[in-house]
This record gives sequence, structure tokens and C-alpha cells, in this order.
Amino acid sequence: MTMSDTPVSISFHPREDNGPVLRHWQTFPGNFKGLVTQPAELDCGDYDLGGGLVVERKSATDFSLAIMDKRLFGEVGKLKSSFDQPIFIIEGDLYGGRFHTDPAVIREAIAWLTVGEGVPLVPSPGAEFSAELMYTMASQAQHGIGHPIVMRSGKPFDPVNGQRYLVEGLPGINENLARALLDHFGSAAAVFAASVDALAEVAGITPQAAGRMRKVLDAHWPGTRA
Repeated sequence: MTMSDTPVSISFHPREDNGPVLRHWQTFPGNFKGLVTQPAELDCGDYDLGGGLVVERKSATDFSLAIMDKRLFGEVGKLKSSFDQPIFIIEGDLYGGRFHTDPAVIREAIAWLTVGEGVPLVPSPGAEFSAELMYTMASQAQHGIGHPIVMRSGKPFDPVNGQRYLVEGLPGINENLARALLDHFGSAAAVFAASVDALAEVAGITPQAAGRMRKVLDAHWPGTRA
């Protein structure tokens, strides 16, 4: 079975039946290989994409109203209690002026949603784009991306620049901080072996930044024993 033939299953709330997203999937089946859709009595959310992902799809107006009448906060809590990763897809111009919205309140709610709750807010120009995006999300959630992602390019071959390249790969580390770390510890291997306290001794490295670096360095690769 080829990747394009692999089934991609999406469950949707009955209120979405015969809506523009379902119609787009049905009108262009050749663009959505292996897609299988079925209604489901979801307690919350509009589309269950599998892999713990759920999409709440709203128009920009409805999203703004959900903020202003405080409905959004309860919705987010319910979504997070039921799924690993809620995602909001917002269709239309969220930032266009509306008589019933307070721009400061909208900004605060978006910041709370994304920073405080870790819930992505994905803009969409309309239902057709949302349908295509959700199919791609579901495919990746259920089967992976299907090809490797190159995190960085232009890898240097010489040892000096190679070490700086390695250290720059740590979270929050730019070229200047990489040089400072290498000057302090003497090698990339010593940087990677350093404790949080030792890393924080380097000028420009806060204890919080040192903790993030150590967290990445100590994390176990998926599929290996902890």
C-alpha cells in the first residue's frame, strides 16, 4: 500500500454534516487520497483528526464573540480535558474592526490561548483551505510526515566552525552565545556535558536558558528506553 493509499480517518460533529468542509472533501476526492469521514457525537470540538488532535473551527466573528462573552475559556478547558492537542482554525479576518469587539481583550485572549494554554490558533481564508489543512494535519497525525525534515542546512566540515554549528543548535543560542560557551568550556563536548549551574556561569546564559538547554540535551529519543 502506497502512502497516498493509506487511510486517513476524520470524525466530525454532526453539526458539520453537509457543511462547506465536508462538501469540499466530497467534491474533490482526488485531492484527499484515502480520506474516510464519519460523524461522531463529539463532546467538544468539530473535527477529531486522530492522534489526540481535535479542531475547533470558527469564523473570525464567532471567535471574537466567544471571547467577548467569555464562552471561549470554558471551551478551551473542555477541549484540553478531552484531547491531547486542541487546535483552533479561525476563518476570515480576525483583526478587522467590529463594533462589538475590544482589540485589547482580543489580544489578551489570543495571548492566553497560545502562550498560557499552548493551543495553536491557525488562520484560514475560508472553509476550502480549512478542509485541505485538516486533511494534511490528520495524515501527519496518523502516519507521520512521510519524509525527513532538514532542521538546518549548510553544515560546516571544519572542526572549529562545526563545533559552533553544534552549539548553535541548542535552544536560544545564537552565534555570539555559542562562541561564549565554547570560549568558556573549550569544546562542544564540554558544553554538552555541563550542568545547569555551570552553563549559567557563562555571560548571557540565564538559569532559565541553561535549564532549557539541559532539558533538550537530556531528553530521551522517542522509541528508546528511558
